[in-house]
Amino acid sequence: MALTSRKKRPIDRHSKPKPHRDARLFIIATEGRKTEKQYFAIFGNKKCQVQVITNEDNKSAPAYILKQLKKFKKEFQLAGDDELWLMVDVDHWGNKHLAEVAAQAGHNQFNLAVSNPCFEVWLFLHHADLSPQLIQAKEMKSQLRTILGGYNSAKLDVERFQNLIDDAIARAEALDTNKEERWPSHTGTHVYKVVQKVK
Repeated sequence: MALTSRKKRPIDRHSKPKPHRDARLFIIATEGRKTEKQYFAIFGNKKCQVQVITNEDNKSAPAYILKQLKKFKKEFQLAGDDELWLMVDVDHWGNKHLAEVAAQAGHNQFNLAVSNPCFEVWLFLHHADLSPQLIQAKEMKSQLRTILGGYNSAKLDVERFQNLIDDAIARAEALDTNKEERWPSHTGTHVYKVVQKVK
């Protein structure tokens, strides 16, 4: 199918030097409005494009983020190898709410990348190991601020992370001792699963 006959698309998918082959899309719907979008701007090349979408209504509950991903899937013609990811934090949503969202994500063939307690776990793992012992989001952000000498989620210094991605993946995988879990039951993150594919 020619690109001109497809439904509207958010980005130019043509890759060079092989213009007949479309770039693979990774669409990540996240409850974070700034940090995740800044982080994933690190990735993307001629063969792979990454787009982070957030809820238009400033609502961050996982159910609202799932709704955004469904809307995107409906509005844009996606290729068979494109991937849609739902990226949320355990934080204060609770297991029951997350279980419902995870079930809907599976029903819609969306991938799930959950961090416990928050996305800052993934950022921290670029620089150091973490204990699997449960930690509150506030303390996690404090530890990240300490190890970086400062941290502003609205103005992420991506240079502090982009050369340490392989280290973060290795540390996150080491924490992920139960691969059957839909999200980490202890401190950890499944963000590494999407990063492995887009890097």
